[in-house]
Amino acid sequence: MKLYIKYLLLALFILSSNSFAQYTDGARYAFSASVSESKIFVTDLVSKETVDQFSLTTEPDYVAASLDLKALIVAHRNAKALTLVDLSKKGFQQIPYPLTISPDIVIISPLGETAAIYDEEAKRLEVHALKRKAILLELDNVTTNKDFTFNLDGSKLYWVDYASGELRNADLWSKQQSLRLTRNGDALSALTRSIDGQLGFISDSQRNVVTVVDLAAMKILREIPVGSAPQRPWGTSDGQYMLIPNNADNSVTAISTFSLEVLYTVPGVANATSINPGWLDSNTALIGKNGEVEFIETISGKSLASYDLNSTVSEGLVTSDSKTLAVSTAGGITFFDMRNSEILASISDLPNDLSKASAAVSNNLCH
Repeated sequence: MKLYIKYLLLALFILSSNSFAQYTDGARYAFSASVSESKIFVTDLVSKETVDQFSLTTEPDYVAASLDLKALIVAHRNAKALTLVDLSKKGFQQIPYPLTISPDIVIISPLGETAAIYDEEAKRLEVHALKRKAILLELDNVTTNKDFTFNLDGSKLYWVDYASGELRNADLWSKQQSLRLTRNGDALSALTRSIDGQLGFISDSQRNVVTVVDLAAMKILREIPVGSAPQRPWGTSDGQYMLIPNNADNSVTAISTFSLEVLYTVPGVANATSINPGWLDSNTALIGKNGEVEFIETISGKSLASYDLNSTVSEGLVTSDSKTLAVSTAGGITFFDMRNSEILASISDLPNDLSKASAAVSNNLCH
């Protein structure tokens, strides 16, 4: 009997431990921040419900999840700090990570253990090895207001310099390169690289073209005319397409990454916040800032279904199996079936300032 009780207690302990350790499942759990409540909310992407929440001592501006660190990375701009939240142990242990710059932009590398941190006012870029709390790269006079893009192994960063109209890169050994794109850098989007890392795609909203760059040679291959005021390209996870939202005429253009030709331009949504391919990249969701969601067939641009969430929304998140799209709204999250272009479920009673959902493993591979 004593032995039975011993094993029973052990089993209960294991079940209890696993029930918390499951938050390290990067494909299943997503995390969203609320500034007003200084909280992080945990969403189960399988059961489609909020399963946990915890408070922070400092207001979170946004949150990212790292599979390699088994942690959340929470940015605090005004406090000039990050918080690393340990997901591998019970209790959401919060580890302060002080900075000397404001984390206006934080980009996690593909390997997950390093992060690029940019202070827009100070014009300073740093790359940190978060586990070791070591700075791997420091650059000053970096003038950009767009995101940065890592190469495949995380050893190099690309960004668009709005002051010079150049595409620039720097590796972790401080070697830099530049390529002139245009005279008006303000009109350039951030770079989106192809899945294999060979090509970069940059929209120019003034000249209405997408510039294709050979990233190894830092050489312009082609300029492709698209719609009016194109924004940052979004890629499909199979690497076949780049999809560009054209915000002045509310359309979307598809470019073949093989032929570098335009496949189609079709009506899209107003003020697109994200373009999210799913269901093995056969369908794509176009998401507008004010809650318009339009589903199209990726290969042809054929319209499949339209919805209006009647709310401001953030970027969508597609699960790693490409089946489900999650869209954060003011006060909740709405889930869509990517195959059938249908609403599956919704969560309500969440803060109105809920940030976009972040998962360590997803189908959002384009940037």
